Amino acid sequence: KAQLKAARGGFDPQLSGNIENKQFNANNYFTYANAELKQPLYTSQYLKVGYQYAQGAYLNPENTTPLPGLPYIGFEASLLQGLIFDKRRAELVKARHYSEYFDAEKKIQVNELLFAASNTYAEAIYIKKVNSLYTYFASLAAQRFKGISDLSSAGERPAIDTIEAAIFLQGRLLDQQAGEIELVKKLNELSVLHALPEVPANTVKLADSLELVYSLAVKNIQQTILLQQDVNPVVSQYLAKQKVLEAEKRLKREMIKPVLDLRYNFLNVSNDVSIPVFNTNNYKWGATFSLPLFLRKPRNEYKMATLDARNNELETINKQNQFNFKRKFILEAISLTAVQIDNAQRSVAYSRLLVEAERLKFVNGESSLFLLNTRENKLLETELKLAEYKLKFIKSFLELSYLNGDNRYEL
Repeated sequence: KAQLKAARGGFDPQLSGNIENKQFNANNYFTYANAELKQPLYTSQYLKVGYQYAQGAYLNPENTTPLPGLPYIGFEASLLQGLIFDKRRAELVKARHYSEYFDAEKKIQVNELLFAASNTYAEAIYIKKVNSLYTYFASLAAQRFKGISDLSSAGERPAIDTIEAAIFLQGRLLDQQAGEIELVKKLNELSVLHALPEVPANTVKLADSLELVYSLAVKNIQQTILLQQDVNPVVSQYLAKQKVLEAEKRLKREMIKPVLDLRYNFLNVSNDVSIPVFNTNNYKWGATFSLPLFLRKPRNEYKMATLDARNNELETINKQNQFNFKRKFILEAISLTAVQIDNAQRSVAYSRLLVEAERLKFVNGESSLFLLNTRENKLLETELKLAEYKLKFIKSFLELSYLNGDNRYEL
């Protein structure tokens, strides 16, 4: 906004003035004063009003004015270089496009922040799920240890089963403790991303479950896929920069033209300065022309501006292609992950049936503690694998939202 206001300031009216006086040997050699108000127009044209005063014994005759002074009105215009486009207008055009550029920069930062926060939250609820699995299986191991210990005390189970159950319980407790450590670590990361940095980690609540977020991701995945991928703010920023470079290129092309500036002033013919009278018989005009003979500087500056614009155009295409290929890969990954989740859910169902059957056989004395623990290990393994696939699906959904640049991540 400040840059745009500064560029608009190039069209502000400009007030200028100067005065010179020479006194020598008690003589007023000359007194010369000039004040002028100049209003720029859209390109290199100006409207101006001014006042000149010049008196003295040794004044240059061409500077002589009537005793009250000489008001004038006039204009200046560039007839070649600057007629269509000039530096002042280029700065205004670039400032407008820079507003788009920095708006895209803001969206990029918001998009990256939301992506990082959403991924961290997804990992946190995954760890919460893993920790709940460890807690559940640890509670089963504790119940079994107690039951076997009681049976061993009654002489119905060998003491070796008690040792095996105790070892298995300790392994489950270690897994549970490791899960709690990971959960605290992830909650600390979430507290850093909290709107209030001073919020302690133990006050951050994970209200959602992995299953809930996964189901919402499945529900919203089709809408996310249908979104146009070219709205990503990174691409928008490249496009805004391209507009800036095109404006610079246009300015450099304009600078190749010769300079031909025209000045024309209507002079006052009235002796009353307060009521000036102008006509076409009293005027002052001038013209300026210049042209570098070899044009090496403007031609090569235009070439460099053209190369900059072309380079950014190719970078834009490259970045868009990167997003397109990455989006295609994520869509394929989502499709394959959905199949993996289906297979993992069937594996969990089968493993649960085997555990229940093995537990029944163990109760009836037809199985061993080792086989039951093996079945439960397999069930835990399939449950963890299913949770991992669901996390992978959620993160793919979040990455697809990030590539779309919609800044919402609505679940």
